[in-house]
Amino acid sequence: MAQASRPELPAVQHEWSLHYIWLWIKVTFLRLVARYTVYATDHLRPQVGDDVRVEKIRFPSRDKGRSIVAYVYTPVDLPPGPQAVHVNVHGGGFAVPAFYGNSRYFCYLVASQLRCVVIDTDYRKAPEYPYPFPTRDVEDCLVWVQTQTQRFDRNLITMSGFSAGANLALSTANKVGPEVVKAVVTYYPPTDATTESAALGLRDHPDPPESARSGAHLVSWAFSTFFQSYLPPHVSPAIPEVSVLFLPLERYPDHLFFAAGRCDVLHDNSSDFYQKIQTEGRPSQRMRTRFISVPNEDHAFDEQPTCPESVAWRDKIYEAGVATIRAAQDEERAKLRGAA
Repeated sequence: MAQASRPELPAVQHEWSLHYIWLWIKVTFLRLVARYTVYATDHLRPQVGDDVRVEKIRFPSRDKGRSIVAYVYTPVDLPPGPQAVHVNVHGGGFAVPAFYGNSRYFCYLVASQLRCVVIDTDYRKAPEYPYPFPTRDVEDCLVWVQTQTQRFDRNLITMSGFSAGANLALSTANKVGPEVVKAVVTYYPPTDATTESAALGLRDHPDPPESARSGAHLVSWAFSTFFQSYLPPHVSPAIPEVSVLFLPLERYPDHLFFAAGRCDVLHDNSSDFYQKIQTEGRPSQRMRTRFISVPNEDHAFDEQPTCPESVAWRDKIYEAGVATIRAAQDEERAKLRGAA
């Protein structure tokens, strides 16, 4: 697999300290809240249709004797031979296991509408496993995909991510380069941890606007807890692998998509990324990249829509994400036919 030339930081866990213990206590509380929230809102996320089967698998980690869990969505009656494959990375503040599987409806739509295999991969969570452990698990998923040449077409790999998972997808896609990943679809990613209003910033985020229809408002203390759990003291929030806004644009594919609710504190992270591409990206990248700013919606509104308007916007941004993946697949297939 193609690798970037940037040196890797060593994988180091948090040192035992009162600060770490306090972080762990807060994260444990947030995990319990998230588990209840996922259970209470499960009915808001459509189930997988009969035309796609879902199985849980394990694939090998780079760490000897360890494996990583993933859900695999496969359209029924898929013809034999290598298939296009899409890798999704779930959200959860880099720290919450309960949100693994929350993207099932989007994964189902990609598998059903594009007739490709979708891998919804898990990854290790902070603070027990801070950066770069989660990114390496996502990278290991791509490594494994490329070894399965009888099942997956190495020329047709795309990615997506939600919230923290979108950050991991952007970081991983940039590392392996556009030769490997042909499209990246992101929903409300954190892309810049260096600004005053970022997760590690000092000032509080504003209260949620009264116009927010659905979604969760990211309160400052919880947001900061997640990022401080993800970044051990030796890791600067300014490194590009964390603040992915600063990664080199030439390492991204042409097909990129961003969506975020206008009431989401992470909205401007997507907006700024899109504007950077329109200013500094290559012409083909500028032409194919899209950003949807969703009015009156907060963080992760698509995974817990509470009114018809939110459902309609969820369907719109999911449709746009699927269209981005389809365009990348079609373009790559045309190139392969031309080269044959």
